[in-house]
Amino acid sequence: MLFGLTIRAVLLDSGFVETNPVSKSLNANSNSNVERKWYIPSLYYTLPKIISSGKNETVMIRFQSVGSYCRIYGCLVGGTTVHSVLLDKYSLSLFSTVVWANCERVIVVMKATNTATKIQPKKEVLKYWKQIKDELVLPLLRDLCEIAGLETPPCFMGLPDELKFKISESVSAFDLARVSCVSSRLRCLASSDELWMRKYDEHFGEVVCVDNGGRTYKEIFVNAWDWEEYQTQCMWASYFYNYNMTQTLLRLGFCTHYERIGSPRLP
Repeated sequence: MLFGLTIRAVLLDSGFVETNPVSKSLNANSNSNVERKWYIPSLYYTLPKIISSGKNETVMIRFQSVGSYCRIYGCLVGGTTVHSVLLDKYSLSLFSTVVWANCERVIVVMKATNTATKIQPKKEVLKYWKQIKDELVLPLLRDLCEIAGLETPPCFMGLPDELKFKISESVSAFDLARVSCVSSRLRCLASSDELWMRKYDEHFGEVVCVDNGGRTYKEIFVNAWDWEEYQTQCMWASYFYNYNMTQTLLRLGFCTHYERIGSPRLP
């Protein structure tokens, strides 16, 4: 039931509706007897535009329990491409508890398992929501739109790898680091060593050719960036020190003109 409710929430949020595989129509009471439905071997979903156009393309959802994990499969009915997502039962219980706004239960579970300082419920919700949507729901939505002749949703990860790499090259290093926080697949794309080597060359003007000591170019870039920021801070600290010293000497009458000690200038 737990996994069914979770998947259903993400599917409905993405525009899917539950359908009856026999009558090829929407389930009349899709919100009733929810607990009983999750014992059905397969669940079927489609899009409202597909039903209104008289078509019957649907996707099928299946669940497979593997120890403390549950793998959820999804595919087009009659299709060959299968998408799946692997979820941890324990972590997902926190996810679903927060979704149902049972915050007291979250606190009890976290204290009982000594994870009060390790898990932030809101971040867990966002993490699992993104994982389910990126790895299962969006691929199914794209497949369903393609086979039904509908406009596919904009999806960067659906582009060829070469094109995704070219687009990533035009993104600044700062934005590239932010993009890597969106999903695990974008994090994998944004961690390309070749990509960060080009970012290093673009920002610092030369590529390190010596032994990197096992470090990636992303780590080298971050270290070089931190060093550059440190030098900039030192430069401005020196500027303001000289400026304040000059003002103090003027007030004390040790000099009457800036020229005697040299007026501070921006570097």
